[in-house]
Amino acid sequence: MSDLSRRLTLRHLRLLATLDDLGGVTRAAQSLHVTQPAVSKAIRDLRDMLADPLFEATPDGLAWTAAGRTALQYARAMLRNLQELEEHTERARLGKQERFAIGSTRYAEAMVSAAVPAGLLHQGLKVSLHRGTHENMHAELALKSLDIAFGRCDAGHRRADFEYHPIYQDRFVIVGAPSHPVMRARGATLAELASQAWILPPRGTFTYHIFEQTFLSENLTPPEASVLSTLGLSDLRLVESHQLLALFPESEALRLQQAGGLQCLAALPLPYQQIGAILWRGRSPHPAATLAIDLLRRHTRHLAGR
Repeated sequence: MSDLSRRLTLRHLRLLATLDDLGGVTRAAQSLHVTQPAVSKAIRDLRDMLADPLFEATPDGLAWTAAGRTALQYARAMLRNLQELEEHTERARLGKQERFAIGSTRYAEAMVSAAVPAGLLHQGLKVSLHRGTHENMHAELALKSLDIAFGRCDAGHRRADFEYHPIYQDRFVIVGAPSHPVMRARGATLAELASQAWILPPRGTFTYHIFEQTFLSENLTPPEASVLSTLGLSDLRLVESHQLLALFPESEALRLQQAGGLQCLAALPLPYQQIGAILWRGRSPHPAATLAIDLLRRHTRHLAGR
């Protein structure tokens, strides 16, 4: 074992990082709650171990040598790895005690609900389910209110602080009661669809945007919403009992159509979207995250193989 391996401690690593953050020995000592002589001795030990002055105090702060900068880089990396190990160990310890928080957008809600919670419960995990917009999911992941989210993963919707794991493709289609004129005709032009009564999401949402652009691209005025809704299963009764059209994810609409009581129609040229898992890069993933992703992936493969 080398002299460095025997003598270097976490105290030395934290001191290097703190010196760089605060730019002075006195402030570093105060931050670490140790005396200045103790800090000075630790600096002498570091210089001896690394055979380099490491830095020089100047009126503008600390001027690091090349070797000092290299030592600082490795110190930060080791401290970061230790923090991740601590977080992973703690989360693994609590994995079956805390509630695994799953978020999903309207695109992913039905598929996630059908595939993920039951599999996690079977493993003895407690689960909480949350629904929101694409923006909500990112915000809640960053706040650590969610452990994982499921929603759009297309390149155009990605953000630098998050990881994306595409699993399947889906798109919105029109749903309505079998008695609705559009469903009886099994088709309609955009102009005819523009004159219908709709359940639509609020303006500013991604779903409304692509819906609106479909009509605007043909120089048609988009229909106004007769009912404003976030487009969930609660809208089914309205669709079934009134002459209203709505948008549902195709995977969910086809399942509801097979069950009876609802018809779906791909009369709008709405694009397919990559749907998958979203994780925040700023924390080590919950031990159940990989299992949740695998459960949804297996479920979609099962449906595709039918």
